[in-house]
Amino acid sequence: MFGLYPAGAQWVRHFSATRAPRDIGKILTGHAGFNAGIYHTPFGEHRGAVIAQSGRFLILAAAVNVAHAELAVVPDVQMQNLLWSFETGYANQWGPRELLALTGLDNWNQLIQRTSAEFAAVCQSVSDAVDGTLEKRAAEAAEAAAAAAARNAEATQRSAMPDSIVGQMFSNDDDAPWLPSDYFFDASEVQPCAH
Repeated sequence: MFGLYPAGAQWVRHFSATRAPRDIGKILTGHAGFNAGIYHTPFGEHRGAVIAQSGRFLILAAAVNVAHAELAVVPDVQMQNLLWSFETGYANQWGPRELLALTGLDNWNQLIQRTSAEFAAVCQSVSDAVDGTLEKRAAEAAEAAAAAAARNAEATQRSAMPDSIVGQMFSNDDDAPWLPSDYFFDASEVQPCAH
């Protein structure tokens, strides 16, 4: 179905889903932060069409317009070539500066560790999308966010209400209890200046 990829079998993980590939791609982009795929075939015809991408990893579907998805998670073409070089003993053809320019890391140990961790995380997200866990977590998070927003709105509304004690404290305040008593005076009481 997908065939072999240059990096080797340890860098491919297969999934079978009871949902359409387009639906799984939407779930991954909507709830896991993946980028939507354009259904291109980077490894050639019949080797999988990209439905989503996360970093250097592609989520491929054997066929796009089907009811049940057959998926594979693989590194992108550039990472495939780097991993192939490492696996087949050609790692020394890549110097630290080249690795740094291509991956942001300057040695193979860091690259393999980071790539392995990212691969595991992407595979877990795809697995969660296939079995519906990702959508459940997103729904729970949305409910929690809505509840928090409701609590914040209620707290804001409570803080905007006038204080009942302050409102009763100055019941006969002549609309200006804070002005000094000598502020109010009658202008007729003022004596004209003597010349």
